[in-house]
Parts: sequence; structure tokens; C-alpha cells
Amino acid sequence: MYFGSRQFSLRITLFSALLATVLFTTLINALMSSMHVKNIIMQTIRENLYIAVGIGAQQIDGDVHSKIRNSDDENSEEYKSIFQQLDKIRRINPDIKNVYTIRQNASSSAVFIVDADPKIKERARIGHRVIQLTPAIREAFAFRNRIVVENTFFSDEWGTFVSGFAPFYNAAGTFEGLLGIDVMAETVKLHQINNIAHIIMTSLVVGIVALILSLILSREISNPVSAVTNDMRQIQDFNLETELAPGSIIREIRTMTDALENMKKGLRSFKKYVPTELVSDLIILKKEASLEVEKRLITILFSDIEGFTTISEKISPEDLAESIGMYFGAMTGEIMNTGGIVDKYIGDAIMALWGTPRQLPDHPIAACKAALACRRREMEINEILNKKGLPPFFTRFGINTGEALVGNIGFDKRISYTAIGDNVNLAARLEGVNKLYNTGILINESTNDLVKDQMLTRFIDTVIVKGKTCGTRIFELISCRSEASDELTERTERYNAGMEKYIDHRWNEALTIFNSLKNAEADPPLQLIIERCQNFASNPPGKDFVGVVSLRTK
Repeated sequence: MYFGSRQFSLRITLFSALLATVLFTTLINALMSSMHVKNIIMQTIRENLYIAVGIGAQQIDGDVHSKIRNSDDENSEEYKSIFQQLDKIRRINPDIKNVYTIRQNASSSAVFIVDADPKIKERARIGHRVIQLTPAIREAFAFRNRIVVENTFFSDEWGTFVSGFAPFYNAAGTFEGLLGIDVMAETVKLHQINNIAHIIMTSLVVGIVALILSLILSREISNPVSAVTNDMRQIQDFNLETELAPGSIIREIRTMTDALENMKKGLRSFKKYVPTELVSDLIILKKEASLEVEKRLITILFSDIEGFTTISEKISPEDLAESIGMYFGAMTGEIMNTGGIVDKYIGDAIMALWGTPRQLPDHPIAACKAALACRRREMEINEILNKKGLPPFFTRFGINTGEALVGNIGFDKRISYTAIGDNVNLAARLEGVNKLYNTGILINESTNDLVKDQMLTRFIDTVIVKGKTCGTRIFELISCRSEASDELTERTERYNAGMEKYIDHRWNEALTIFNSLKNAEADPPLQLIIERCQNFASNPPGKDFVGVVSLRTK
């Protein structure tokens, strides 16, 4: 280098150029990092807040919380219990500033219920109105089944925060309120300052060493690592259909990408054996499956193909495999579309559950809609089978709503997520009872009481199924009321009016109604009840007759 009479040695020139490059690189790195650090820290805070509020909501006893209604309850044991739960959540994470619960009052305004602020003077009282309804609060109240975290800072009279909200429910699965968690803006800013300082110091230390290698290695490391990171995030959401991460000349990275792809293949196979929602929840909660059960109100469905053994003997194994595969695909799709899970396949039979492992409002209605949809899909399948010269399928369904033990059952080496209990057995029995009455879909009285406003049903009989000592009223599921024709609705209502006369032992009045219904010969349940009424009209039973049919088979 030559400036007038001044000359510099090559060593100084190279050193100066290198030093300028390092300083320039460090400065640019620090500036760029400072621009991105806010978004990075904010995203990290939101992800941690998402997990914290989701886990916290699961710890709140919705039944206890529902008893807290006004300011007089602040000294109640219920309020103290919920306060302790919230205070425990607040103490776990030092970044958390506020933990509270809110619900909507009669005027649809959001009000505080329990506030775990350690400062009594700043603590929100029961019924204290939430002054400003943020988009996150509105969304959480609107859907009631999702966790919502603010995208930006929110400011109110209490300060500036990043807030997250998660729903919690009572034992019946009814929405009770929202858990809210606030992280102070000062906490986020402190993280930003610390990270910027760390970035600058790291850049100064490693900048000179990494100067030559960075251009070569950055492309070989950052691209595949970013792809692997994205894959891991997709796996956390149980999205296993992402493209293969790009390869790398670095052996360890290639090994990591290959291992990740093999893990995705294993999970894709695994999800075919267990409910997707269950595995997804375990991944999100970073929880390992263990032997545990809980009592929960659910709806259970059992289905079975009539005469499947005979069908399987008439067609080739190849045609059978293709037909049953198409059938299971259609049935499973309709079950999953309504929020249900397939518990297991039992030969040609299906056991499905609604309301577990995730809470599902109106799960009895969802199960009924699934059964009706399955019948429609079965008709489509039968058209295809008919064109191929193959015998059609006719499926019987049994649906029951009641409490059951649900969870992981087995032993420490092998577990299965399922439901057990008397109500599960009753659903299976109802499927079999269809054979006696030549019906397609039978539901129990408990299910009928919950769906009758939306579903068109008719009373069939009172039966004692095998293994039971008490009678249970059974109903045939006809259609969704919104989809039923006026003629079908009128016919069903007249039928039910006749059944009321039958129950009251008014045989001739019942016969008059039943005989007015057309095509009785094409309606086996109607034909059966007409024959009964005719017999009872001629040979009246005793006054103690209750019309209960005891079944010796399933």
C-alpha cells in the first residue's frame, strides 16, 4: 500500500484488511441480529406461554371454579383452592406476571373470577369487568376449544403484557371459563438485551476464526439444520407429510436428517394403530404414555356387517381385502370427520368413541351424525360392489352415551388406549339387538334424550340385554331433523304417538294409529308392534305388564 511518501508492509495491509473485515462483519451481524432478536424472543415467549397456559388450564378444577359467582365467595374454600392452583402456576415460571381466570357474564361481558396477583391492592375482584376485550380474548371465547396467544404486546391499566388464554371445562365437558397468563413486556425486553449482548460477544470471539470457514460451512450447515428444525416443529403438530430435508456433505447432519426421516416413517405407521389426537397431545405436552384411566362421559358406537362370514366365503380373498379396505376407509373417514376416534377394528366390526381423548361438545349428536353418514357412504360403496358383481354390505350400529373408564390400559410394556365399562358393553349389545327388530341404528335412552331435538328418532321397545337385570328403552335413529322430509317427520311422530298409546295399554287406539301408516309390511318394527297390539287387544296382559323383552343373546 502506498499513500504519497507513506508505505505499509504487506503484513500490516493484510492485518488491516482482515481487522476491517472482522469489525465490519461483527457490526453487521450485531445489527442484523438486533433486528431479528425481538421477533425471535417474542416467538419463544409465545411458544412457552402457549405450553404454560395449556398445561395450567388442565390443572384447574372446573367444577370447583363454577361455584365462585360473586364477591362474597372470595373467602370461600373454592376460591382459595383455585387461587392456590393459579399461584402455583405463577411461581413455576419467573417470567409470568399475572395468572387469572375469566368468564362471560349474562351480558356476554368478560369478567375476572380469580386473580392470583400477590399484591392484594392490585388484585382484580370477582366480577371486575375486563375493560378491553383483546382479539385473543374474543377468539378464545368464540371457539372455546383452542389455546390463543397474543401476537403483540397489549397495554391496559395494569401494564404492558404478552397474554395467552386457554379454555377449561367441568367434569361434564362443559366450558367453564378461560385461564389467562400475562408475561410483562419488561421481561421480554430484558431477554432481548441479554441476547443482543450475547450475540455481540460471541461475534467478537468467533468472528476472526469463522471468517474463512463461514462462507463455506454456513450453506452446508444452516440449510439442512433449518429444514430439520422445521421438520421437528411439524412433528410437534403431528404433521408427518413434510418433504425430505436436503442432504449435506457433513456426515453428522446427514445422519441426523436420515434419522429424522426414519422417525417420521415410524410415527406415520404408529398413528395408524392409535388415535392421532392422543399421540399429538403426548408430543405437544412432552409426555410419555403411561398406565392411567379416568371416568368420563362419552358416546360409544359399535358397528357390524350383517352376514360378513357368509360374504367372505363367497368372494375371493383379493376382492374381500379390496372391499373391506374401501369400507373401513369410508367408515373411518366419517367417524373422524365428526370428531370421533376409532378405538379398534374387531374383524369386520368397528368400535368408535366421541368425547375422548379430547373434550367434544355435543358428542352424542356427533356420533349420530357419523352413523347416518356411514349409512350413506355404505350405499355408495354398495353401488361400486354391485357393478363388480360383489355382494353388498349392510351395517348395524349401536350407540350409547354414558360414563366409562377411558385411558391407557395394559401393562408397562404394552398399552392400549380404550374405553371399558358397562356403558361400552351396552353399546355393543345394542348393535346386536338390531337383528331382533330388523333395524339399522339403535340408540339408548340416554343418547336419545340428548339428541332428540336435532335427530329424528322413534321408540322401539324396552329390552333387557344380556348381562343386565334392568330394562332399557331403545330408539331407532331415523335421520337428522334438518334433513328429514315433512312426510318422514310426520310418519315418525304418528308412530311415536301410537307407541304412547301402546305404553298406556290402549291397544285399540294404538292399532288405529299404526294401521293408518302406509306400507307397514315394509317396516318390520311397525309390523311387529301391530302384531303385539292385535294379540294384546284379544288377550289383554295383566295390569303388571310393563312390556319388557328379555334378550338371551347379544
